[in-house]
Amino acid sequence: MNVKKLNEAIEVLKDDLGNALVACDIWLTGTGQSIAGYNSNAQATALFERVTEFMNKALKGAGFPGLKDYYMLDLEGDNVVVVMQLKDNYQWGMLVDGKKVQLGLLLNIALPDARRAFEEAL
Repeated sequence: MNVKKLNEAIEVLKDDLGNALVACDIWLTGTGQSIAGYNSNAQATALFERVTEFMNKALKGAGFPGLKDYYMLDLEGDNVVVVMQLKDNYQWGMLVDGKKVQLGLLLNIALPDARRAFEEAL
């Protein structure tokens, strides 16, 4: 993993979202330990590692399909959490100010651009 390229991937996300991006972290699934981030939050990274694990188990137990590309949480104060599932068991969590970004831009431009930039870092 090229950490310099990971930081470049974060810059791509920052460019796409501008001041709507509050914070983000990239971590290896199973560790909950951030390997790159912007306004990193170690507690949030550990929490969303557990949330993803719980959701995967719950979905499997209910006979549902597993997580695919991402999941989103609509939080109070117009905040949105997005957790992308990435290649080689990495995850990228981000906190976004929902008042400052259109959902279409987030889902159709920012996330695909960030995913491509992450894959270049592998």
